[in-house]
Amino acid sequence: MPIIGKEWFTDVAKQQPMVLYEDISQGCERFVVPVYSNPRFFMDSSLFENFKYTSRIIDVAGQLACRSASPTFMCQCAGQCSTNCECSSGVFGEGGTVENMELLMWDTVRECNEYCNCALWCGNRVAQKGAMYPVEIFARDPWCGWGVRASVDIAFGTFIGEYAGELIDDEEAMDRHDSTFLFETKVGSETLTIDAKYSGNYTRFINHSCAPNVKVANISWDYDKIQLIHMCFFTDKAIRKGEELTIDYGEAWWANKKFPCLCKSSECRYQFGNDQRT
Repeated sequence: MPIIGKEWFTDVAKQQPMVLYEDISQGCERFVVPVYSNPRFFMDSSLFENFKYTSRIIDVAGQLACRSASPTFMCQCAGQCSTNCECSSGVFGEGGTVENMELLMWDTVRECNEYCNCALWCGNRVAQKGAMYPVEIFARDPWCGWGVRASVDIAFGTFIGEYAGELIDDEEAMDRHDSTFLFETKVGSETLTIDAKYSGNYTRFINHSCAPNVKVANISWDYDKIQLIHMCFFTDKAIRKGEELTIDYGEAWWANKKFPCLCKSSECRYQFGNDQRT
């Protein structure tokens, strides 16, 4: 029987992903969020050193703190809300998954809030509970940078996370001179921005695809009548373990970019960059 030498083990080790962080979330999530590099190419990991992981919205602009705390609505349901509940949008089905993706994307979905009479296990409390399915950050390639992939199989219509970061006003967003990690949202009728460049969670590392497997929906669950719109991510197909999660960044994001999209989808709209879109 041949003896396998140390050279063989060295070659194998060079191909194995290396763990940079066992849990970049430092306990902020219900699960660990590991970060994997790839020894086959160099990836700058220095961004993680100064990155503040948070699963919440950081109220830099003070827009949430100055709200009047005026009540807006609350249901009187006992236990599980019915489809006739004033809070229910009919979006969520059994187990909290989305049954109607078009309805989810149609308008802001209202979940029950902390003053509603229904139980915490009510089916209309989904995104507010936080992420339940583990993911990992990995070095995708030298061109697209870091990405996010599922650590387990995830069913269609499942909530996988909320875009977290610093909540800033338009003036501050312009002053930062980097739109890469900006996500527009609203507090009441005022348009604000979430910036996840230096503070955020794993959703900040989700790459673009012109044929994404994740949709971004507007969800609210605040008691205050001046609602914060949470940007929540839901799977648009059944996801297999190890599959990369992607969203559509949208035309506004690509408008000022001088590089092409590398999603390699047959539906790619930005493969020639901003100047020659297909």
